[in-house]
Amino acid sequence: MTGNLLLGGGLIAALAAMIICLAQKIPSARTVKIISIVSASFITAASLLLWILLFENDFSVEYVASYSSTTLPTIYKISAFWAGQQGSFLLWLLIHAITGAVLTFRRTPAASLGIYFLIQSVLIFLVLAKSPFAEHSAQVFEGVGLNPLLQDFWMAIHPPIIFVGYALLSVPFALSLGTLLTEPASKSWLEEARRWTLAAWSFLGAGIFIGGYWAYKVLGWGGYWGWDPVENSSLVPWLLAAVLLHLINLARKKSAVLAQTHLAAIFTYSLVIYGTFLTRSGILGDFSVHSFAGTSIGVTIALANALVLIGGLAILFAKAKQLPQGELYKSYSEPTFIILLSCLLLIFIATIVWIGMSMPLLTQMVGQAAAVDSDFYIKSTSPIALALAALMIYAFIKFGRAISLGGKIAHAGFLMMLAAIVISAQGQTVTQEFQINQKISVAGHDVTYEGQVFYEDERQKFYVYKVDGEIVRALTKLRGNGEDAAREPAILKTFGGDIYIAPHAPQIDDVQELMLTKNLFAMDGELGYIFSDAHIDYDENNKPTQATAAITITDGEVEEVIHPTIIVTPDGGSSKSLEVFNGKRRVRLTGISGDLEKARLEILPTLDKLSAMPVTATISTKPYIWLLWLSVTAICFGTLITIREKGDGRREK
Repeated sequence: MTGNLLLGGGLIAALAAMIICLAQKIPSARTVKIISIVSASFITAASLLLWILLFENDFSVEYVASYSSTTLPTIYKISAFWAGQQGSFLLWLLIHAITGAVLTFRRTPAASLGIYFLIQSVLIFLVLAKSPFAEHSAQVFEGVGLNPLLQDFWMAIHPPIIFVGYALLSVPFALSLGTLLTEPASKSWLEEARRWTLAAWSFLGAGIFIGGYWAYKVLGWGGYWGWDPVENSSLVPWLLAAVLLHLINLARKKSAVLAQTHLAAIFTYSLVIYGTFLTRSGILGDFSVHSFAGTSIGVTIALANALVLIGGLAILFAKAKQLPQGELYKSYSEPTFIILLSCLLLIFIATIVWIGMSMPLLTQMVGQAAAVDSDFYIKSTSPIALALAALMIYAFIKFGRAISLGGKIAHAGFLMMLAAIVISAQGQTVTQEFQINQKISVAGHDVTYEGQVFYEDERQKFYVYKVDGEIVRALTKLRGNGEDAAREPAILKTFGGDIYIAPHAPQIDDVQELMLTKNLFAMDGELGYIFSDAHIDYDENNKPTQATAAITITDGEVEEVIHPTIIVTPDGGSSKSLEVFNGKRRVRLTGISGDLEKARLEILPTLDKLSAMPVTATISTKPYIWLLWLSVTAICFGTLITIREKGDGRREK
């Protein structure tokens, strides 16, 4: 409740700032600054409260119970903030609110600030519509925890960087609409919009490629981009932001380009909201491994999207006659034509990607929902990307002197990226079953499988390989029952590229289940079991926290007494396996009856047996893939340099 009250305070302040800015041509700058800081402070306080709840393991809050646990490491306690739908919206809002406070100190026009705080109010409504502070419907004592796939450094930083890009793209949108409302023919907003768009484009691009690197490093499917609709939902606004950047630069010199620039600003931010709607409405539930489950918030986001797009276009069309008219270019050989043609090619690519990612929605409107496969994107965008690369090379050769240093680095990085995508796809792939110490040759590399190595807590294990004499390990995170939860590939990095080994989950067929009745003898074939006692621990509210059994195991000569436990969790319970008779057996308690008269036990293969099992792995070579990571770094670095340069390429003093 406290969190929602804080968000309500932020909403009231944002609405007040919006009304003041839109109602007065020259509002009190000091008043707007104070109100914007108040709104940002309320939202920051709500965000800090959520972090406190996460660190205090307050599982009475549904969001905390769903994405955190008492055993979650600190770094992932932090990232649990944005692991779910509700928290990620709050993160977006937090970045947006802080940016809004900054804007009030940058002499931003009142009308633009009014539009910005309108968006901020809409974002607060979205957070309140699916609040991260909602109470849990049941009492739980241990959280589900963060998905093992998300417990990775790159995925911990990926969402914040993406949402910085999303939040910053609202600035050129607000500057555009604010200018249309007051001085449609003005170009005074372009320099400020250029800076914010450059920053947004850099952050959004970095976030996209960090997500790609995470997929490559963690998911183990052999690639970094699967044309998943959720991936594409960030790619489309990134491509259009590139179009917006180039149009802004043209509009500063040619007023006739202002209409197209305003249009690009509106569509770029509208597609940010649209992508959010698509991924969080549940429409992609059957077509994407990343999408959120469907909730009623989808309708709210759709309304927000309609407000941004239809409202923006309505203002543009209403002011269209007041925008400068004129000739865009005089000849096909001048830079303006080359830039406009490049923008058109980017729009074609963005449109194709938009159609592909929207196919489940579009087909659902007329019948059975369906999706396109990756071939659709590759075959349709590759010729356009090739034409775009050729055009960029031509522009470099003919007009290179006019491009700023940062621009040169960013554009060279983009060309390098296209080349690296093609080169790295030329590797070889082999799927092979490995016996222990078996060696095979793949693309001139010797690969030997050396077995599995388990951590002492049995929550992680490694598949160990030797590649050309060097040891590489594929990490697998384990569930409480010992099954694979998340598998990461083993990667040997060389100058010529990566050798990428993705082990498959081994088939374990010899798990035996025993149902034990109290004080009755049972056998698994070699060992005997007697379930003698059980008890359940309760908390101060008389709710169960864990169940413990006392089981005697004997081989006929020696007896060993174990006390396996089940920890109560929101999804039922979890338990660890125990080794008995010096590793001769591994057992795991999986259930105790309510009357404490029966216990269910799993008899698992020993760790030595698991380690010696044959394993199937897919081995790929990725020629010079490091060029891809280098190119992305160059794109972001060059873009950030450009922020400090004037539009003509000169560095700011």
